[in-house]
Amino acid sequence: MAAQYEQIARDLRERIMSGEYQPDAALPLMRDVAAEYGVSDITVRKAYGLLKREGLLESRGRSGVFVRPHPDRVRLLVRHRQVERDELGYYSGPEVQHWRALPHPDGERTRVTNAPVPADVAEILGVQAGEELTVRKRIIGDPDHEGHRQLADSWIPSWVTEDVPALTGETGAGGMYDRVEEWAKRPLEWREEVSARMPSPEEASALLMPDGTPLLRVVRVTLLPGRRQQPDRIVEVQDIRMSAELFAVGYPLPRGASAKWPVRPATSNYYKAPPE
Repeated sequence: MAAQYEQIARDLRERIMSGEYQPDAALPLMRDVAAEYGVSDITVRKAYGLLKREGLLESRGRSGVFVRPHPDRVRLLVRHRQVERDELGYYSGPEVQHWRALPHPDGERTRVTNAPVPADVAEILGVQAGEELTVRKRIIGDPDHEGHRQLADSWIPSWVTEDVPALTGETGAGGMYDRVEEWAKRPLEWREEVSARMPSPEEASALLMPDGTPLLRVVRVTLLPGRRQQPDRIVEVQDIRMSAELFAVGYPLPRGASAKWPVRPATSNYYKAPPE
């Protein structure tokens, strides 16, 4: 049986999702809700706290508790993932061409350090989890819209920084990708994986994310194509994080070789169970 605060939270959640409580609407005072359900203020506070963690409510100081505009009702900015280029170098999609590096709290635009590589990034790079690698940490965002920003950590294997030492400091015009292509004398290639999770407190603070907001994570793998039977080599894994409340990821869906037009007629009915 659900606890009293869970029942109250369920009722309030249904009122929010049905539109009875509109985005930015103030919820009733806790004492009024407590009187309605015949419970204590502490029970109502727990119900409100649950809905805050879900991202449905937010406190606005002494003004009270309000319904947050929810992703289900807000048109997200779709980030089309494709590599483009202008006079500044490469950038990832037309929506972010005007984005720039924002300062960290200490004023640095790009923080370059050696740090233990996270386990999942280490697996992609083929190194031991916790091995110290060069990482370039940036906050990148829209200069005209404070909330539109992302964290971008570029993890670089040691063989790359040994051959391209500029990646451990100021990379100059065009950035790190230009320095690697100049050294390799051939173009880089990229692939990405998209996932979601809840942010750490530090990530939520840097991205200005309210409680209950999930993180959209894009892991970009930068490849140096092989030559003469040599395999491709990974020169960077970039860990990109942004607010899933504000952004969605869009990409083309190409036809694979088996779906090349003209297609062969189908021979089975998708909606019928296969014969036993």
